[in-house]
Amino acid sequence: MKKEPNKGLFRRFNLITIIAVYLLILVGGIVRSTGSGMGCPDWPKCFGSYTPPTDVSQLPDDYQEIYAQKRIEKNERLASVLDAIGLTQLAQEVVDGESVQKEQEFNFTKTWIEYINRLVGVLIGFLIILCCVFSWTYWASDKGVVFLSLSALVLVIFQGWTGSLVVSTNLLPGLITFHMVLAIALIALLIYTRFHTRKNHIEGVVDYKPFKVRRLLRVCMILFFAQVLLGTQVREAVDLIAIKLGEASRWEWIDQLGIIFYIHRSYSIILLLLHGILIYRLTKSVKSFPMAKNYVWSLLVLVVLEIMTGVVLSYFALPYFIQPVHLLLALVIFGVQYFLYLIISEKSTDLT
Repeated sequence: MKKEPNKGLFRRFNLITIIAVYLLILVGGIVRSTGSGMGCPDWPKCFGSYTPPTDVSQLPDDYQEIYAQKRIEKNERLASVLDAIGLTQLAQEVVDGESVQKEQEFNFTKTWIEYINRLVGVLIGFLIILCCVFSWTYWASDKGVVFLSLSALVLVIFQGWTGSLVVSTNLLPGLITFHMVLAIALIALLIYTRFHTRKNHIEGVVDYKPFKVRRLLRVCMILFFAQVLLGTQVREAVDLIAIKLGEASRWEWIDQLGIIFYIHRSYSIILLLLHGILIYRLTKSVKSFPMAKNYVWSLLVLVVLEIMTGVVLSYFALPYFIQPVHLLLALVIFGVQYFLYLIISEKSTDLT
């Protein structure tokens, strides 16, 4: 007989880690909306120190040239690797891209916003390590939990390395989107790990044609994921327009975004209709299982809030404080969708 592990501690840290990842996404959204991504020009240190400066007088007179040269050298090494694997165009952009050549001036607020972002990232790294340690209590009964936890650790390390490339390439468009995709993958992995440790207790929450509900939920997830990627493309376009037009012309930014913004905006109407159908089907199908019902109604509220924040961004010149909220809501929606998909079993069995 397999030894039953003490599951409580691992599950507790798994939940804390999921919350911390969402916190990092919120902080990352603040970094992006305030233009603080290059607040620290090097990585993992910030201006060559683990504690950033508080005033430009603490830096050498030629600090911009120093850190620009360090980034260029790192980018040249990255470009040689990319060129070797056949990504010649990307390698060229990493070295010669217009944004890559620029070095920002020291800004106290932006530096410390980016520094806090990195501290939260470090916290998540420690939480993932603790999850790996506590997952070994499952080794005798469920080795899958250990492998899932180790996979999360590998993904976090890779995400951290990707973050260093985002800095060294001065927020190169495309790389930021990839960084976001990795964050979504980490959320999905952590949520699946949580489900995996509880799946024997939460299967069979649908009592009417569950496979059709799962199919509809799968379609909504895929389309919503595409919408998130479109959103990152819009955000990258906003960054370029902001540099071109400047803060004084902020109310003109939306008009300059082009077709991708209108696709992103119109696409939200389709998603709203699909989620309306999905939520209606779920409310008719979910059995008397409080957790599942809470997630269904939470999904409705989140989708409405997401569209409302999108409207505010569209018609009120992209307010700073709304941008990170819009991003956070999008990834929380994805997390709720994914967890609902997992707990809706294709078997229709009563819960006890």
